Amino acid sequence: MEWHQTADCVKERLKTIQQMHRLNGISEVMALADYCTKHNLRTEFISKEEHDDLIDPENEDAHWVLRRDGGIRLKITSLSGEVIFSLRIEDNIWHGYAEHVADWYKFAENSKALFQIPSKE
Repeated sequence: MEWHQTADCVKERLKTIQQMHRLNGISEVMALADYCTKHNLRTEFISKEEHDDLIDPENEDAHWVLRRDGGIRLKITSLSGEVIFSLRIEDNIWHGYAEHVADWYKFAENSKALFQIPSKE
């Protein structure tokens, strides 16, 4: 399992993420979620076609994304509707993130179980 990154990691890498239009790991997705929450950004699923339209065809760093089918594509916008960036996430990374979050919520709901002290009988 990757270490959890923070919103600050996304801020530091924002230009690279915008240029490449993709994330490569669960920790990056978690950091993006933190970043979007911290900056009140909206996230929405978009189609491959809509995502491709947001990529500059001259952007050589994003050619890989243009050639790929499948995956999850997101558009990140400000509250006023301005597109901040769009990106692609491999299905397995997205599903791994979803499982991680589900596990975390399950843990949060059951965290008291860790602190139960057995009675001395």
